Amino acid sequence: MSDEDLQRTVQIEHTGNPAADGAAGVRRPPRRRVVAAIGGVTLVAGVSMTAGILSSGGKPSPGTTTAGALRTVRGTPRATAKPSPAWTPPKHPATAVATKPQYYVDDQGPRAIALTMDDGPHPVYTPQVLEIFREYDIKATFNMIGGQVASNLSIVREVSAAGHTITNHTWNHADLLHLTTRQVLSQIDRCNDALAAAEQSPSIFRAPYGNWSKAVFEACAERGLKPVDWSVDPRDWDTAQVDTQEIVHTVLRTTRAHDIILEHDGGGVRRNTVAALRIFIPKLLAEGYKFVAM
Repeated sequence: MSDEDLQRTVQIEHTGNPAADGAAGVRRPPRRRVVAAIGGVTLVAGVSMTAGILSSGGKPSPGTTTAGALRTVRGTPRATAKPSPAWTPPKHPATAVATKPQYYVDDQGPRAIALTMDDGPHPVYTPQVLEIFREYDIKATFNMIGGQVASNLSIVREVSAAGHTITNHTWNHADLLHLTTRQVLSQIDRCNDALAAAEQSPSIFRAPYGNWSKAVFEACAERGLKPVDWSVDPRDWDTAQVDTQEIVHTVLRTTRAHDIILEHDGGGVRRNTVAALRIFIPKLLAEGYKFVAM
């Protein structure tokens, strides 16, 4: 019989187990049997088809033959499969979506406090800050901007070698408040990629300006990052209005056990911050506080 005389008959038969499906309360994708009769020879193949193939009036999805996943070429059935789209897994295991950031260090001792340095690394001020921390043998947390990492890789490695924590502070200090989750993920991923060049894999994220949103929390969860804010803000970032003594006064007046203190080693001229660190660190140590890295 010629190819033109071939007759094909397709019979689709449901062979699920209604009793088992109903008992479990779950409807499984039906198993369907494709029967192709070609020139008196019957071909039978079990094919798992989802309900989506028969949607829109029974039309198959793009790339799927009308017989499900079989295509007959000169009487020989050949399975065809549409390749899965490329997918890049998260860089960190996903975690539960937070509803607020962490403001305190409650689990590191009764007199623990955390000193956090934002907006570095900076080629001038970060080394000065590191020297003060070495002098008083304390640990801190450095929230780094990814776009500044490549030109300061040696400083990033020095911070890590000294035992301080390095976190993700976005790629370019963007205000995330009105960004989508995808846009926040881009900021996070670019910073993570930059820090990876210094063998760093952050587990903490700090939002610039302390601007948190649902999208930011979703992005943090997807990348396995803990959102961390602060509880003491001496406003050292306001270099036009706040001097060294005001920074010191605010820190000493408001800091209590478990507080997270905001300071900056980048993002501008930080001479006042460096001078303030030299004053309030030994005073807080004398009061019995313990500086911890997060």
